[in-house]
Amino acid sequence: MKLSFKAWYFRSTIDELRVSKKFQEYTIEFHDPLVIKISELQRVMITSFGAVVFYSFDEKIAQLVSSRIIETLTDPFVEKEVEDRLIVEIGAPEDKIQYNEVHLKESGTTSTQLRIIAMLLAQSVALDHLERQTDNALPGFNQYLEQLSTEGKISISSRKILKNIGFAMQTRYTVLGNVALFDKPAETWDSEAIENLYQELLDFFDIPERQKVLSTKLDFINETTTILFQVLSARKSHKLEWIVIILIAIEIVGIGFVELIDFFVGR
Repeated sequence: MKLSFKAWYFRSTIDELRVSKKFQEYTIEFHDPLVIKISELQRVMITSFGAVVFYSFDEKIAQLVSSRIIETLTDPFVEKEVEDRLIVEIGAPEDKIQYNEVHLKESGTTSTQLRIIAMLLAQSVALDHLERQTDNALPGFNQYLEQLSTEGKISISSRKILKNIGFAMQTRYTVLGNVALFDKPAETWDSEAIENLYQELLDFFDIPERQKVLSTKLDFINETTTILFQVLSARKSHKLEWIVIILIAIEIVGIGFVELIDFFVGR
């Protein structure tokens, strides 16, 4: 038997308790992350960080579940471009993972194994979203770095710099706010088979390496943002200096003008 796993990503975080109240006619199999039993062969995993995994996937069920989740969200947008999928075969000759398929022996297949697979798929699709967010933030800094390297200054308007800084900081906040999504499931401590499956899926989705790359990009964004803040501070300081100079010049000219008038009046 083959089960189709499919993950969607909502741009908003999800309140699992509020969502669970929308599915009171169904069985809640697990609370963190939320796993709802739709039928004997269909489950949906709903995570607090925005990823939703359907298994076995059915378009009508997915739309029904999504519509109820959306009712609880402040931002109902679904990032369809980062959806991910996986095929799980139950009853395979041996346990193995290859070519976007997970093969499990039927005798050893448990709901915990399926939940671990769904969780790793959820983490992968969430990481994909964070990677895209970070990659979208990086080009905004390229123009500043080019100007610094060729001209030794940044001539772009302060408003545009602030917009890029805001976008970068929002991206960093989103990533740091979702660090918990990479926590290791507690079930891995209770079973060697679950631990092995978890480690194999980590390697399959390349999650540790992707985390390192994401962290490096975030460090770059943080350093560049610091430089831009310094540039803006220097600009503000220079403006204040010029204002002071202009005021002093006006005062000197004014005093000179008054003295000149007094001189001619005195004559």
